[in-house]
Amino acid sequence: MKVIAFDGICLGDGPVTGVGRSFLNALTAYANRRDAECILLLPKGVETTPIASVRVVEAPRGAIRRQQQLPRLLKSVDASLLHSSVASVPLRAACPTIATAHDLPWLHPEIGEAHRPWRQFAIKRSLRSASRILSPSTMTSHDVASLLGQRCPPIDLVMHGTELGIKPTGATTAARNGPFLVLGDNRPRKNLERLRAAHQTAKTQCIDLPPLQFVGPPNHYIKESDKHDLLKTCRALIHVSLFEGFGMPVLEGLANGAPVLCSDLAPHREIAGDAALFVSPHNTRSMAEALLQIHADTDLRQRLALAGYERARRLTPTATAARWSIIHQALLS
Repeated sequence: MKVIAFDGICLGDGPVTGVGRSFLNALTAYANRRDAECILLLPKGVETTPIASVRVVEAPRGAIRRQQQLPRLLKSVDASLLHSSVASVPLRAACPTIATAHDLPWLHPEIGEAHRPWRQFAIKRSLRSASRILSPSTMTSHDVASLLGQRCPPIDLVMHGTELGIKPTGATTAARNGPFLVLGDNRPRKNLERLRAAHQTAKTQCIDLPPLQFVGPPNHYIKESDKHDLLKTCRALIHVSLFEGFGMPVLEGLANGAPVLCSDLAPHREIAGDAALFVSPHNTRSMAEALLQIHADTDLRQRLALAGYERARRLTPTATAARWSIIHQALLS
């Protein structure tokens, strides 16, 4: 049986949320398929819930150590393929490698988020060395192709997945009286200051407008179970970021029957289709009007919740694992 080594370096940067959680869920679904023997390369010092049929092997941290030590580690476990959860793969691996490019923000200078030149160079070099590249959105696929040019390996669109909650009904949507839920970290791209200003403006016009509740690292982290409780009861999921390579909170909202208000970005459109209320992330007044609309319009919330759940049915860990399996078989045949 072939041995697939899954690089879990994305699990070593603090609480496992969003994309990291999606990776673990997809790995669990993949292991259940029993297409190959699965090994999880876990950064030293990181603990995670055991996954049946997945053997955990301690792996190095740090860009230089990974380049130096991962090739030897892959040989020692007799890996047929390395599937990395990030863009960084060993330049001299003895087996085929899959890199995952989540986003390339420095190609979008309008968001004001730069990567140091050495890091840009390292990512570009690593992506070029991969046998295949996975991308979670069409926009990111285009960014990768633009960055690498003619020396670009094949790119596969593999959208992230999340577990489905209970299918919403008119009654459950009407009963959502929780806060406006905002998932994610506090980087400038998340646009939280404009959202706060928009909420203050909307509050002057609607005294019973739900409050904003921010959940995510570094200051507002909660357990995954508590997050899902909030997703089941929030008035709406709000995600008005300036830039995303995918937009995991949007998918999590849809999958849990929450009405979704999000910024009008290409990846968000790709996830939600017409099952979200879209708004310009640069226009505070438009955001305020959208907050008022999604709070007051019961029919809109019900339509978005039902349509969103149907969209999310296509983006589950099982669907991600099935795409992984097709790509792995192509590389190993």
